Parts: sequence; C-alpha cells; structure tokens
Amino acid sequence: MKRFFGCVLLALHTLTAWAAAHEMPLRLPGTIAPTAYRLALQVDPNLPTHSGEVAISVDIKRGAQLIRLHAVDISVQSAVLKVGTRSFTASARQRSLDVLDLNFDKAFPKGQGELTISFVGKIEDKDSQGLFRQQEGGDWYAFTQFESISARQAFPAFDEPGWKVPWTLSLTIPQALTAVASAPMAREVMLEHGQKRVEFQTTKPLPSYLLAFGVGPFDILDGGMVGNTPVRFITPRGRAKEASFAASVTPAILAKLEAYFGMPYPYEKLDVMALPMTLNFGAMENPGLVTFASLSLLSKPGEETVGFKRYLVETQAHELAHMWFGDLVTMAWWDDLWLNESFASWMAEKISAQMGPELHGESGTQGARAWAMHTDRLLSTTQIYQPVTKTFSQSDPLGGQSAAIVYGKGQAVLAMFETWLGEEKFKAGVRRYMAKHAWGNATGEDFVDALAQGDRELIAAFRTFTHQPGIPRVTVALKCDAKPRLELTQSRFLPSGVKDTRASLWRVPVTVRTPSGTAQMLLKEKTGQLPLPDSACPAWVQANVNGSGYYRAVYAPGQMAVLMEKADLSVEELLANLNDVQAMTESGDLSVTELLTISMRFADHPTREVAESALTAISRVDVMLEPGQRAAYAKLWQSAFGIRANQLGLLEQPGDSAEDRVMRSSWMARYVELGQDAGLAAQATSLAQRWLKDRSSLPPGSRSLVLRSAAFDGDRAYFDALVAAVVGNPNRRERADIYAALGSFRAPELAQAARALWLSPDHDLREIMSASRSRGRTEALRDGVFAFLTEHFDAIAAKMPKESVIGFPRMFQGACSAKEAQQLERFFTPLTKTYTGMDKTLTQSLESVRLCARYRDTQHASLLSFLKQY
Repeated sequence: MKRFFGCVLLALHTLTAWAAAHEMPLRLPGTIAPTAYRLALQVDPNLPTHSGEVAISVDIKRGAQLIRLHAVDISVQSAVLKVGTRSFTASARQRSLDVLDLNFDKAFPKGQGELTISFVGKIEDKDSQGLFRQQEGGDWYAFTQFESISARQAFPAFDEPGWKVPWTLSLTIPQALTAVASAPMAREVMLEHGQKRVEFQTTKPLPSYLLAFGVGPFDILDGGMVGNTPVRFITPRGRAKEASFAASVTPAILAKLEAYFGMPYPYEKLDVMALPMTLNFGAMENPGLVTFASLSLLSKPGEETVGFKRYLVETQAHELAHMWFGDLVTMAWWDDLWLNESFASWMAEKISAQMGPELHGESGTQGARAWAMHTDRLLSTTQIYQPVTKTFSQSDPLGGQSAAIVYGKGQAVLAMFETWLGEEKFKAGVRRYMAKHAWGNATGEDFVDALAQGDRELIAAFRTFTHQPGIPRVTVALKCDAKPRLELTQSRFLPSGVKDTRASLWRVPVTVRTPSGTAQMLLKEKTGQLPLPDSACPAWVQANVNGSGYYRAVYAPGQMAVLMEKADLSVEELLANLNDVQAMTESGDLSVTELLTISMRFADHPTREVAESALTAISRVDVMLEPGQRAAYAKLWQSAFGIRANQLGLLEQPGDSAEDRVMRSSWMARYVELGQDAGLAAQATSLAQRWLKDRSSLPPGSRSLVLRSAAFDGDRAYFDALVAAVVGNPNRRERADIYAALGSFRAPELAQAARALWLSPDHDLREIMSASRSRGRTEALRDGVFAFLTEHFDAIAAKMPKESVIGFPRMFQGACSAKEAQQLERFFTPLTKTYTGMDKTLTQSLESVRLCARYRDTQHASLLSFLKQY
C-alpha cells in the first residue's frame, strides 16, 4: 500500500465480539505445537470449493482430550491423531468464527504425534484473502493471500506467526493448468479424470501466513539467475512479455539487498506472480512466491510510465527486503508487525536510491514522515508498538493502527536513528540481528538490542518513539545574550484547540545547522540548551538537519519565513520545512497567509519534489473555500503553476525528463480543475474525443490525465461514451483510467450517474472503488456520495469485501464541516456493531473532519485576506 504498498494490513475474518464476550483466549494454548505440515489440496479455479487433507506433526506437551486450532468456513470430514501406535478419533466443533475444537473420544498422552484432518472449504470469489479465485481474460485463476490470519480460510492450522515450521505441499489440479508455490516443484504425477498432482519440495521453516500458491493457465517469463537463485515471473495467459521491465530490474534489486545484509537470498527460488486485482494490499512477501497486483507488475513493453517504473522498483525492494526481515527472521507475534513493515519501507528507499535517478525520484523518508504525521497529529492515533492481547481483527491487525503509523512513522523513526548512529553502525546492528535470529522468531526489542549493543540510552530513546503516540513539538528559541545557543522545549504537537491529558516526553535526537556548522543533542527533558558553533548570533537556524528528525521544529514568529528565504537548504530540509509549515497553520503557529506566501515562493522550484510540496500546501486550502471564492483561488493557481503547466502540456513529449513526466501525471489534471484553465480543458476534451475513436492516439502516460481533465466539465455524451468504452474492455489499465474519469464529473446529474454504476451488474464495484479517488472533492459532491451510500448501503456492502466496508468512513475524511461530521456519526455508529473494526476508522475520520472544520473557522479570514490580491 503505497504509500505503502507491501504486504497486507487489511484482511477479512475476525475474532468476533462473541469471543470477547466469552473471554476466549486470543492465542491458542501452547500445550500442543506444530513441528511440520504435509498439506494436500484439490483445487480447480473453475469451482467455488476445494478439498484436502492436512497432516500436522505435533509436539504434545501435556496429555488432553481436546486440540484447539484455527479454521474458517471449513467443513471437517474426519480428524485422527496418532501417537506412537495408538490412534484417537475426534469430532469437530466450531468454537467461534475461526477457532475449531477437536474433541477426542479418549484422552491422548503427551509425546510426538501426527494429526490428520480431511476437510472441504470454500474458494472466495469476492475477497482477495485466504484461498480466492479471480477471472482474467475469460480464464479462472486461484491464488492465496494468508497474511494476517487467512491461512485458516484454506485449511485447518495453528495459524500464528510464532509457529514457524517446514511445509510439504501438493496440489491436485486439472492437467491443463499450472501450479506454483513457495518451494520449487519436485514432480508432477498424472492422474485419472484429467487431473494431475503437483508435488513441491519441503519449504524452509515458515509461519502459516507466509505459505503461498497459485493455480491457473499461467505464462512464465524466465528472469535468469541471481547468483544461485532462479528468478521467474508468473503472469496470466498471454502476458509474460508484460513482465519484461520487472525482469530487467529485479536482479539488481536482489543483489543490492544481498550486499546490504551480507548474506545471499535465503530461499531456493524467486517467483513473482501477478494477481489480477488486489484489495487493501498491493503486494505480499511470500518467500519464493512474491505476489503483486497486476497493474503494479505488468505493462506492455514500451508503455511503462515513469511512475509505473518507480513504483515497481520501490515495491519490489520493499517485498524482497522482507525475505530477510520478516521471513528469514519473523516477528514472534502481531504486535511487532510494525518492525517488519517499517524496516522494509526504510530499506526500499535505500535500495531505490541506488537504482539511478530514472527509477528513483522521491525522497521516501520525507514522504513517510509527512504521511505519518498527518495521522499522528490526531488524538485517536496509536503508538507504533501496539500490543495485541485481547481482540484481533484481520480488518485491523494492530487494533486500530493505521498504515501511516505501521509503515510511515516506523520508516521515519528508523531513518532518524540510522542518522543518529551512523550508517555503518546501524548496518552492523541489522546484520547482528539477522545472524542471531535466522530461521526463527524475534521481537522489536531484540532488534533494538542488536543496534544498541548495551547502550541503554539508545534503547530508552527508541522506546519513547515506539511505545507512545504522537509527534514531538520542539520549540526553538535563539538566544544570543552570551555565546549563541538554542533553548529547546518539547511537548506534543497538536492542532489548535486540542488538549491531551496524557503527559508525553520523548528522548529526541536533535541536530541543528547554522551558517557556522552543526550541533546536536539528545533532548531528554522538557527543556534543554544546545550551544551553537557560531561566534556571533547566526542569521538563521535550521533546527532539523536534512529533515531526518521525527519532530516538528517550531520557531519564533517570522523566523520560518527568514529561514526559507535566506538559508541554503537541502531538498530534504525544504520538504520537511514545507510540511511543517502546513502543520503549523493547523496548530495556530502560522497563518494561512504565511503558508501561502512561503508556498508560492517554492511552487516553481527547479526540484520537482519541492515544487510539488508547495503545490500540495496550496491545494490543502481548497476545503476552506466558499463557492464565490473559487475564481480568485483559480487565479492563485494560475500564478503558481500556470506557466509551468502550459510548458508541460497534456501530452508526453520525446524530450521530456523523467521529472517532467511525473509532474505532468501528478498535477496537470489537478491544475485544470482548480486553475479553471479553459484552454487546457478544451484541449483535453478534443484529445479525449479523439481517443474514443482511436485508442492509440494518446501516450499511456497522458491517458488518465486527459480523460479526467475532460470529465470535470464534461457533458452527458462524453459520460455515455466513457461508459461504452469501459464495458467489456479487456484492458485492466484502460478500465482503471476510464473509471477514474467517470468519478471526476462535477455536474450533479453526471456525478449521480457515475454512482449508479456502483450497482450495475456490468461493472465491478471493486475496480471502481480502486480507481476513483476523487468522489468528494466538494461538499456538494460529498453530499451526493453520502446520500447514495446511505440509501443503497446494503446493496453496496454486498458487492465489496467486508474489510473494504469497514473503511467506508474514510471516504469522507475530506469533509470539513460540523454538519458533515454529525451526518457521518449518525449513520455509521450503528453499523460499528455489525462491522468489527469500523469503530476505529469512524473515530479517526470524525476527528479529522472536526479538526478541518475548526481549521476552516480559524483560518478562513486569513485565506480571504491573501486572496484579495487575486
């Protein structure tokens, strides 16, 4: 999920309120532990069910008459335990939604045994969790996605990450199909009735959530060898060549990871498999069989956009980093999922940066910092380390924790401590951790111990960022009455009007820079004094060198503007400061006039990332506008970006730089909408009409922005033409671009017509929701979405996976009025009793909406004052 893509945070089934009410233990008892699995499944993607037998070698530590394990929608046909020469037969009882009790006819003794269960299960066709099937090009395929707790949907298992054991898998499938899995194939055996059994080698030790396989009429692209590792790409029928770009970059990514960890890739092979569609995750780090959403992995040769290439490189680096960090060394329990994901995100940025400017144009750490802080400013945020002790939900495995915290904040905090320790010392700690815990399980504390090597102060500092929520606010006061120094004061950074009753204190690694050099300290108390290297009072102080600190530096009035104007700041410092400026308008430390004054200065910065950060700040005030103020706001946009926009144009040009192409893709449609540029809008309409007649007339990198730009003020004829172009279209990427355009119409009757597609049997609502991100840009459009959703909620929910429905309150996080907050609360609160996990998404959404409403009330006058010049 980018930001962040990798691995799954959302899945389907939950340990329900029933379990909580009856105080069922969250974790299975430790009296019986699996030591190996032999799993034989019969899978035909054309059918909605599967069957199988699992033989689990178990270590029985205490005799009993009950074995408890996990299973969801599994019908047990038989269950037999053998201990030595004795056999024990069980009857199965579904204890809760996903806990299965096997009650034996008589007590069994302790010792080594084998539990064999025959069963029948369901192959999902709506969700992308557990064992599921999808159709592509008229063919059915079966895939797996077992993280976090979905292996139990495919077969009975001890489905917890701490049980890490070898697996021997065999799949009985139609002879015309191909099967791939975590381990290399051992042999194929032809059977009667057009079936065959594909047997795989025994895996290295894996927890159940990392086992993976796929069945279908695949094409396979050979990716060559990286050292002793064969690499392949598994695609839907006829599409192997579309993995060519992925095949061209994966060897270099893998080699760079091997160099960093100082050890070879730990598994026998590397297959990378395209899933037609994923929901709530973008890729998954299954050892030996990494899975990707097809739109992120496959592209016709010559049609790969810069954005596609960069996303693929970063995602592949993230997933392959997991082969060591998460797979070779696995978390002991889900409360340390943050470390898996944070580390992989941090490593992906490091590896991507080594792939060259064409393939890496983002400051990933600054993006992660900004993303995390937007959530971490909320009182309803959570800490990075979130103990999972009482309730557990696949729709939210960290009990309310968001991806912004698990991925983004963790990445930014790791980057901060790498900077503090030094790159080589940090890498040595990573290697010590890997060597000590290889093929086993470990905790976040184990990792920090490996970094610290007995440095208790470092361990304590790390803990203040992982074990409490929020952002440190470091107030910076320059004192020059004697030798220049900074007086630093820390507190929790919160929006204006928000009070936190909890006392927060961090050990903040603070590094500052002045014209004379740098100074640093670990701010451990509420206040601290930092001597500066200057002999005289410095003209400026950059209080977060390279933006590496996870804190917001708050300067005396007027000093941020002086710093941004006078200092020679790095790109990372500019990005961090521009993001801090946006936040400080919400905290009341700066006015919107100050924000826009600073942002306008950097909107034409030669570095794309800096210019985009400034444009983001300008776009954020859009929610504060009344209808009569949009003309002045459009002129502001024309002043900020008009010249650059017309230089870029709507179409890719042969001489474009990679940064030009990304800027065009990211901002041109937004400019056409907010800048009310009639000339570009007319050009977009002409180009869109031409494309409807000739699908080769637009470069792939321009198609989405042209179709969307033409849709803002498009008419019914254009809407109907887009609908006709999407129905039956076999090209998934084209469908995504068309659905994004259909979601961009502003005319009320056409916006409503786009929503009506949600209920049409001719359209897959999952695709529409994935592609259309701009359903509620204005209050009027949000009102339309809300009215439609409330009227048709049951029908809409029935077409979506449950984990997606849990996130529906997030559809309205762009809302910015007390009225909208009341509507959301009134409608969604009763639904939280039905949809486990929705209460948390609703709480954060409501807090965001109410903060925005307060922000608009307090800063609207400042915005009007600034807009008077336009």
